[in-house]
Amino acid sequence: MSESRKTLLFLTTDVPYPADSGGRLKSFKLLERLSKDYEVKLLCAYGGERQKDVKALRNVVDIASIQAFQNHLPRTPFHFLNAIMTSPSFNAYRIYSKELETMVKWSSEAADMALLDHLEMVHVLPEKLDTPIVYHSHNAEYILWEEYARIKGNFLTSWLFEWESDRVKLLERYAMRRARFTFAAPNDAEKLKQIPGTEKVELRNTYHLGMDELIELPDINLESNPQNVFYAGTLNWEPNRDGLQWFIQKCWPGIRAKHPQAEFHVCGKGGDQSLKTIMGHTEGVTYHGFVKDLESIMSKSRCAVVPLRMGSGMKIKTFDALYRGLPLVTTNAGAEGIQIENKTHAWVVNDSDSFIKAVNSTLHDTKTSTTMRDNARQLCKEQYRYSELLDVMAQDIRAIN
Repeated sequence: MSESRKTLLFLTTDVPYPADSGGRLKSFKLLERLSKDYEVKLLCAYGGERQKDVKALRNVVDIASIQAFQNHLPRTPFHFLNAIMTSPSFNAYRIYSKELETMVKWSSEAADMALLDHLEMVHVLPEKLDTPIVYHSHNAEYILWEEYARIKGNFLTSWLFEWESDRVKLLERYAMRRARFTFAAPNDAEKLKQIPGTEKVELRNTYHLGMDELIELPDINLESNPQNVFYAGTLNWEPNRDGLQWFIQKCWPGIRAKHPQAEFHVCGKGGDQSLKTIMGHTEGVTYHGFVKDLESIMSKSRCAVVPLRMGSGMKIKTFDALYRGLPLVTTNAGAEGIQIENKTHAWVVNDSDSFIKAVNSTLHDTKTSTTMRDNARQLCKEQYRYSELLDVMAQDIRAIN
């Protein structure tokens, strides 16, 4: 390793390996690219108990050092109320420890640059720091809390969620003001600029893409496939859980009524007992849990669904379906930030009746579905590839010093 290379402190929440979720994938790709230019010191708030993953990450990326803590408090009402009294946000409270804060202080003062990967990491950064900071936003997080209030809350919880949204706004403003500039997806950048006091912050475009190597795989022959519907997502992420439950309960019965042979294949870790019970008691639904290689299921499907009702940022699961060439049915939330058009690249619908109609169409009309998926794959080839994106991000960071 060259001694002339500058040191970059990469501050993130979870050990970004294996890259088996949206957040981890983007963090891993960015870490991998920056390690070519910098001596990278990786500091993670949690994931420290996964020593096999830490060792595997060392083997695939040239990182100067990795330190991972295990600060990951569960989402409980007690912790939420305690966070309101003691921390700038719920998620900042969940990953905080004095040991982590001390290690960040020592490491940041010795680094030539610090990259904040995820909002809550700004909470453990020293107040006074001469080291240049770049903030990599994964979501406009205050929007998530606003949508929790709209969809999930009763009178009391809606009020609390709205309060948390206001607190997160302040933390996002603080992070953007501290940074030389902030990387954010275009749709998130629009929301972040709406926060009062961010008029002078500098935003740079990024995208949260999926496994773009899927685009190199051969086309799926939809005509010969059974009437399988595919879904993959991390199920302990509330927007995913909410959307999947909505699809199974509100949409799937109407799809099975039209196509009795249809089968819904759900892949993803983190399903709680309530969701597992719903899937287990719904005819035609198979829950596979975590699947290391999704190709065996994706290649035998006729369509993919991303039934999100809330969320922010660009959705990895949406890109993965587009990359692989599976006809996609999603919502405005699922398509957010991606230049796909309804009935040209995918179905983009929001109410249950329209969602049922769209999935039924993909299962029946494979000719139209094939045209739509071909359009989507071509769009991804032209506009959404990691190599070009990461080179631009690395160039922006190098220009700081």
